Amino acid sequence: LSLVSDLRVAVATSQLQMWLQPKFSLKTGRAVGAEALVRWQHPTRGFVSPAEFVPFAERTGYISMVTTWMLGQAMRTLADWAPSHPELSIAVNMSTRDLLDPKFCDRVKQLIDQHGVNPHCLRLEIVESGLMDDPQTSVAVLHALRALGIQLSIDDFGTGYSSLAYLQKLPVSELKIDRSFVDGVDGLPGTQRLVKTMIEMGHGMGLMVTAEGVETE
Repeated sequence: LSLVSDLRVAVATSQLQMWLQPKFSLKTGRAVGAEALVRWQHPTRGFVSPAEFVPFAERTGYISMVTTWMLGQAMRTLADWAPSHPELSIAVNMSTRDLLDPKFCDRVKQLIDQHGVNPHCLRLEIVESGLMDDPQTSVAVLHALRALGIQLSIDDFGTGYSSLAYLQKLPVSELKIDRSFVDGVDGLPGTQRLVKTMIEMGHGMGLMVTAEGVETE
C-alpha cells in the first residue's frame, strides 16, 4: 500500500526517469531509434527495480498512469530530436490494461497533437501474451492506433501464446525476439537455427525483426 501511494507521488513529482536503449540497424550500423525504459529513483528506498514495481502497478491499475507519463517524456524527446534527427523513433511499452482501455487511443492522440510529433516516430510495444486477455478489444485498439500512423511492435516474441494465424490479423510492423533466445546465441547452434527461422518468418510477413538484449559485438 505504501508503494502504491509512493508511485502516485513519483509520477506527480517526476521521480521516475526515462532511460533510452538504442536500437541499431545491422545493415547500416546506424541508430534507428531507441526503446524507452522506465526507472524509479525513490527518495528514501533508493533505486526501485522495474521488475518490482511494474508488475505491482499492473495488478493495481496504476500502470496506465506510468504509461501516460512515459509517453509524455517520449513525445518531448521526439520533439527535441525532430529538427536534427527526424528519422529516429522511440518505442514505449503498452500494458495489457492500456490495451483494454477504450480511451487510450484518444490520450495518445492528444499527446501527439500537444507536442507536434510525427506519429510515425512513435512505436508502441505489446507483449504477445497480453493480447490474449480480450483479443477482440485488443485488436480494435491496435487498429485505431495504427490508423493514427503509430508503429506497433510485438514484444518478447516467442515467449507468449499467440498463434501464427492470430498474428496475421494484427496491424504490427515489428517483431522483437525475446532476449532469452539472444543470450549466448553465438555458442548455441540449436538456438541459432530457431532464431533464423523466426527472422525469416518475420521478414516473410513484411515485418522488421529486432533482437532484444544484444550485449556483444
